[in-house]
Amino acid sequence: MNSNRQAEPERMDILNYLKQSKHLWIIPAYGIFYMISFMLMEQSDVKIHMIHSLADDKIPFCPYFIIPYVLWYFFLIGTVIYFAVFCPSKKEYYQYLGTLGVGMTLFLLISYVYPNGQHLRPDLGSTGGGVFISVIRLLYKIDTPTNIFPSMHVFNATASCIALYQNKRCRKNKLFTVSQIILTISIVLSTMFLKQHSVADVMTALILNILCYQLFYRVLPARKERLAEVLTRREICTVPNLLSTLRLCLAVVFFGIFERYGVGEYRTVLVLLILAAAATDVLDGRIARSFNSISQVGRILDPVADKAMQGVMIAYLIPRYPLAKLVLILFVIKECYMTVAGWKVLMETKETIEAQWHGKLNTAVTYVVVLILLAGPRLPYSTSNVLIGACAVCMAMSLSMYAAQFREMLEHQNGRYQRKMQGGFSGN
Repeated sequence: MNSNRQAEPERMDILNYLKQSKHLWIIPAYGIFYMISFMLMEQSDVKIHMIHSLADDKIPFCPYFIIPYVLWYFFLIGTVIYFAVFCPSKKEYYQYLGTLGVGMTLFLLISYVYPNGQHLRPDLGSTGGGVFISVIRLLYKIDTPTNIFPSMHVFNATASCIALYQNKRCRKNKLFTVSQIILTISIVLSTMFLKQHSVADVMTALILNILCYQLFYRVLPARKERLAEVLTRREICTVPNLLSTLRLCLAVVFFGIFERYGVGEYRTVLVLLILAAAATDVLDGRIARSFNSISQVGRILDPVADKAMQGVMIAYLIPRYPLAKLVLILFVIKECYMTVAGWKVLMETKETIEAQWHGKLNTAVTYVVVLILLAGPRLPYSTSNVLIGACAVCMAMSLSMYAAQFREMLEHQNGRYQRKMQGGFSGN
């Protein structure tokens, strides 16, 4: 009886600890998802895009860099354990894991839609023997030179370095801070000196780190209260948002299929993906208006999903129709302008622009043209170019009309501001 009484409090302590440590389950859950996804892509037999830069040829092979390369595993695991178990700040824990999660998820998406690899590794038979060469030979055997862009070795090491430097307790220890910065730099260099990664992989990983740092350590903390108002379950969990998210996923799958496997036997699948995306595009707007399900998240998610699907459909045309390159350039210019000008209008007028008829027409024409060229009978080259040109005309028209609307809104706002100032001076 006494043993049962003693076991009961111990069981309660374990249950209480598990309840208080729910945030720790993110690590194994995402780790399992990541490893399964990565192994599935590694085993896929697909067309590989080789990554190479001129700087790669100038960097010599140096086997001694295997030391910091291997230390990366201990550095990453140790940092995760520190923020999960020993760091009292959950905010820093989520900032660090959010950075890792975004970077690693983007890596999986890039590896899916753009299978990549490199031919930088030297012939180890001509480099002699020794412990370092033996370890590198084992590394080359178990780690294939595919799916390398961007470098997760570089991204995760830099993210860990930044997280530890942001932590006050770690930063107080000057020796530790200097040591972990030197280790991070050594890890970054090791990826290139061991010919595991191209300079392009490394630079992209560093740029991605800068963006994630700005997001998780600058932008989100500064807008915490506003985000708490917007990112509620009621704002996020709506049927239109679910449909927009589905359309975004369909865009990724569509791009991945024709990049990895080509059209060929997947033509029917690609057609069905386009039709499904078009259906979600029509339904989400109607449901949002009919059931008053318009949300701030949806105002962002819906156009992002639209542009992603439109962009991948245009990208599909490029290998077969060179004219589509110009359409894609126009598309990028249009969306960059819309983003910058729309943000300026929002900041100055506190107003957002709803989707206009010409924008919807542009999207509809793109869907129809791509469906005709993908599923319809083989058309003469000149006829195909006319259809692609129609996409460009609608896109240019929509850009000019949105630009005029932006300009009108800004001029109206400036006019109101000037009248207000004049009224203030006359009152004085």
